[in-house]
Amino acid sequence: MQPDGLFEATESLFQALKSWSDALHAERGISTATRGVLEVLWLNGPATVPMVARERGVSRQHIQQQVDALLERDLVERRGNPAHKRSLMVALTDKGRAIIQDMRADELEALSRLQVGVSDHATGEAVRVLAAWSEALRRDIASRL
Repeated sequence: MQPDGLFEATESLFQALKSWSDALHAERGISTATRGVLEVLWLNGPATVPMVARERGVSRQHIQQQVDALLERDLVERRGNPAHKRSLMVALTDKGRAIIQDMRADELEALSRLQVGVSDHATGEAVRVLAAWSEALRRDIASRL
């Protein structure tokens, strides 16, 4: 399969995952985009809006909208940033930490019920292939800046 086929399949999987996540978490009222911000903060700790935007590969404005929605629900809080007076850090609250952990647990449980028909070895190889392409694309982006 040529890279374009891999990229088309990856895009299709991305769209399916987004729809699946939105349906799975609908009762929580948390979109896939908002969930992504929670996860970045859970995995990496407090960060500025521009840092989260870079990690997610989206605009700062988009992340600011998600952060504002999370602030309204008390899932994140703003903190001082010793490295920059005007760019505050965003951090999970206890409530935000609990909800992202619950969401991840629900996802793992739901995924474990799916019958995919792909071996663990094939899944591991797919992970390696996607990671290699992701890294190559990031290097290419960095070389263009």
